[in-house]
Formats: sequence, C-alpha cells, structure tokens
Amino acid sequence: MKGRKTLIIALAAAVMVVSTAAAAVAHSRSNRTVIGAPNRVKMVAPKNGDVRWILPGVRKLDPAIFGTPGNPLRTDLIPEAMRAVDGDLYTTAGPTPFSDNSAPIEGHARVKVKDVTSVAGSTTQDKINAKFEFTSPDGETEYTVVVKDALPEIPDHENFGGVGVNALQHGATGIGTPLMPQLMAYIAFWGPADLYVNGELQNGGDDQMRFVHFMLSERVRSSVDDGYTLAFDDQVDPEGSLQAHLILPPVALTSAGPTGSPVPTGFTLPNGAEQPFLHIMFDTVKVNR
Repeated sequence: MKGRKTLIIALAAAVMVVSTAAAAVAHSRSNRTVIGAPNRVKMVAPKNGDVRWILPGVRKLDPAIFGTPGNPLRTDLIPEAMRAVDGDLYTTAGPTPFSDNSAPIEGHARVKVKDVTSVAGSTTQDKINAKFEFTSPDGETEYTVVVKDALPEIPDHENFGGVGVNALQHGATGIGTPLMPQLMAYIAFWGPADLYVNGELQNGGDDQMRFVHFMLSERVRSSVDDGYTLAFDDQVDPEGSLQAHLILPPVALTSAGPTGSPVPTGFTLPNGAEQPFLHIMFDTVKVNR
C-alpha cells in the first residue's frame, strides 16, 4: 500500500509536466518577444510571513472540467482509473501535491524575473534570479532552493520561454496541471534549481538539477480558518491577497531530458514514506516592478 501511494503521488505530480501533450507548441518561435520587453518584476516574501507546506492528499476534481461520475469529462487529462467517487463528485484516486492538507512553516523568498521571450523555443532571453528558504513542518529540516536560469522550453506545453508575466494557466488552459484551477499568474517561471537540505546540495551534479515551477497568482486557497482549501475555477478570488506557489515535483533535469526522480525532502509522512515533492505556499508577499 505504501508503494502504491508513493506511486500515485509521483504520477499526479508528473501531470503538471506531461498531461498536456495535446497543447504542445511548435518550438521554432523563440525569436518572438513580448510587447514592451523587457518586463521586469520583483517579489519578496518577508520573514515572519504566512508560509505553508502542502502535504499529500486527494484533490477534489472540479465538475466543470472533469464532470461527475454520471457524466465523466476530460478523461484524457485524468483517466477514470485515477479517479475515485465521492458522492456526486470525483476526487483523485490517491494522494497528490494539490490537496487541502497543509502545515505552517517558517520561510522567506525573493524573486526577480525579466520577461523578454514570448514563446517556448530552443533559446530564451528570459532571466530568473530567485531564492527560497523554508523549514519542514516539524522544524527539523531547512531547505534552500536557488534558481538562476530559465528553461527555454519544456516537453509538453507552452512556457513562454521560461518566464511569463500576466498569463492564464492551469484548469483547462493546457498550460500546467489541470489539478490546479484556472488562474492568472502575474509571475510564472520554469527552471532548473539547486536544492539544499540542511546546507547540503542534493543535486546529482550539473547534469541533474531539480525541476521547479513558480507562480505569483490571484488567490486560489481559502483562509486557514476555512481549511486552506484549493479552489475550483469559479471560486478563484481575483480580489483577494496574492499567493506565491513553489513546487518541485518528482522530476529531475538531466542531460538526457526530464526524468522521474523523487525530491529528497527527508520529511517522513505518517505512513512512513518520504514525501517525494515540495509544494510551498507564501501568503505574505510584496511586489514591485
């Protein structure tokens, strides 16, 4: 059972990288630039702000996208074998990185991006300079994630040359996992990351870095008092406070391409398994251009 749960987590996280092949783009357009380039944006999540660690758990599936047990939709995105029935709705069949389960942690972050290239391609002029520091829920482990480069393209969906500013993503957009609701990402990036756990670099060398996706978005989770639940599309709050998302799925970037690889979090779950991904939410953020 433990192995099955770990596998489901890994499969669900991999959805964010591989589930949108139908939306793949022609990667020969890397010379296109955004209007007004370069667009520079900075974000800071200060110390002593609200930061939460997302724990594995099932994701309730939005009936507007995935249908109901009586009328299933978009089984190309989430096959019925990966769904479970919960009354009149679907959930995922097992735990994912997009659950309503979370724990408070300590952390802070700084992000600087420059958006020049408008679409994915073999090269990019986009730039990322980002650093995230945070603890495990039990406070016993410290993590540092450093991102210095943008990925000009990823295998199966548009990534705007590595950095996107003011872009719709997730939901049924074909950009990113459909397990997240459709949202406006005021900053989004995809890049290779160095991961340090208690000060020790966890990469397997320059040819094996961690894959990271980051967004600064409109609010997609309820308050902690209301369960910190992840919204469906029609529950996203464009008037609420902004939220920053950092996720490292169980994917490593190697010279041969992306490959499945659990993130070495060192954090043990109640079932005895090591959590194989990192999904960190920063709810106290400041933005300037």
